[in-house]
Amino acid sequence: MSIQTFTRCYGPTGGEDARSIDLYFPAQANKSSPLIVFIHGGAWRTEDKADYKQLCTGFSELGYACASVNYRLSLKENGKQPTVQHPDHIIDVGKAVEYLYNSPTEQYDPKQIYLVGHSAGAHIAMMLLLDTKLPYHQYIAGIIGVSGIYDIPLLVKTFPSYLDFIEQAFGSDQATFYQASPISKSSDASNKQKPIIIAQSPEDSLIDNDQALVMDQHLKKLQHENIALDMALTGDHYDIMKTEKLERLVKRLFE
Repeated sequence: MSIQTFTRCYGPTGGEDARSIDLYFPAQANKSSPLIVFIHGGAWRTEDKADYKQLCTGFSELGYACASVNYRLSLKENGKQPTVQHPDHIIDVGKAVEYLYNSPTEQYDPKQIYLVGHSAGAHIAMMLLLDTKLPYHQYIAGIIGVSGIYDIPLLVKTFPSYLDFIEQAFGSDQATFYQASPISKSSDASNKQKPIIIAQSPEDSLIDNDQALVMDQHLKKLQHENIALDMALTGDHYDIMKTEKLERLVKRLFE
């Protein structure tokens, strides 16, 4: 199948890889096609949009228009705390979604932008939808969170060694961890009918089931009307990010 690929920069500097998007369009993509936007994980400090080349190609072969997003990472320099920290990752991806929404194209419908985030990427996706103090939720039609981080204080309690990368991305003031978590956000009426799928593999050794369960409980308290908790994924943390494992979840967005 013929797939067109493009790279676009949404950052302030042309050609900037840290704030750029890879786009994958199958031949049949048109202005009525939904756009699936993948947000990589990596603890806010590693991984790259190119890691999802095979995933995006696989979904494009199924007929989906896809995008994979880069955002600036929290990288230490000479042992010092990173200059890029929360909420920079969220704002970067938000600006990428805003760019996709406002960029004229004949290959997807900007009113059908769906986010699929993995791990830290699921945290970003959920924050973009629920934090209505930011403008980006209006551009999002729905999301899938895969093995997501939704309650940072609970994550650190469950996995104390994770405090290292959490502080690298969020700073050392633990009092801010709750406010940086999706479970602290209240959303609004405009979001409550958008589909949200919380997907978790019970075989995941890096993120436990409790993260998915607390997020599901929080959304139910907010009275979101179109949420699904899916615990049927199989495989460890990175094994689940494959086209054949995520296809049924993406299809479920449109049911």
